[in-house]
Amino acid sequence: MVSFNRVVLAGNLTRDPELRFTQSGTPVCGFGLAVNRVYSKNEEVDFFDISAWRELGETVANYKKKGDPVLVEGRLQYRTWEAQDGSKRSKVDVVADNVQFLGRPGDSDDGASSSGGQARQAGGRGGRREEVDIDETDFEDIPF
Repeated sequence: MVSFNRVVLAGNLTRDPELRFTQSGTPVCGFGLAVNRVYSKNEEVDFFDISAWRELGETVANYKKKGDPVLVEGRLQYRTWEAQDGSKRSKVDVVADNVQFLGRPGDSDDGASSSGGQARQAGGRGGRREEVDIDETDFEDIPF
């Protein structure tokens, strides 16, 4: 049996991110995401609760606020708990693996806000690419 649990959502934060810490001191950031869904001439909005852990959560909490556009990659997580009144509750949340900061339409191209930034869970690929001028005459000695 094949299992695949992956979700990609692009939308705007519905509230300021809230950074909390577990009892062991692990940071976790919670925020809401509104995603517009357009079909025919109708438009609806879907709302999702997102949690981002560790460095990813700290980055989102430090740089994002209500209304900011982001792209979230992650997985669905099903939770159940017992409420204070004794009733059983359940919920599906998105646990973020990667959060891409997006620019707002019409932002100035100052390199910071519109180019977007990226926050990735630890273990992601890092590094920068540099443009290098290549002199093709250097390859004349290569025998293939």
